[in-house]
Amino acid sequence: MLIRDADEKDWPSIYPIFAEIVAAGRTYAYPENLSREDARSYWMAGPPGRTVVAVDGDVVVGTPTMGPNRPGRGSHVATASFMVDPLQQSRGVGRALGSEVLDWARREGFRAIQFNAVVETNAAAVHL
Repeated sequence: MLIRDADEKDWPSIYPIFAEIVAAGRTYAYPENLSREDARSYWMAGPPGRTVVAVDGDVVVGTPTMGPNRPGRGSHVATASFMVDPLQQSRGVGRALGSEVLDWARREGFRAIQFNAVVETNAAAVHL
């Protein structure tokens, strides 16, 4: 598995993961029935944020998006959201992406990281 920065060519592979997870309604509070383009604006972070993909061969198996939790005086705290293809779960993808996010936050000088929307029923995220 390789973790690398996402680019616009990755969005067609990220979107089905995003759409399936959001439609399930168990882990994210994004609006329902987002168009592909509206969903892209939620997930594909621009600077100072970052979106990466985990790929196995040429298949996207997971993705986090990350950036400052708040602007201004809150910008010393990072935040991130994660999605792993449901067919790829239990392979260590989430843990590898979590490590990537923590390393990025340290490199970028964030003093803390806060995960804003981990609901208690999201057992995999709570466990990580």
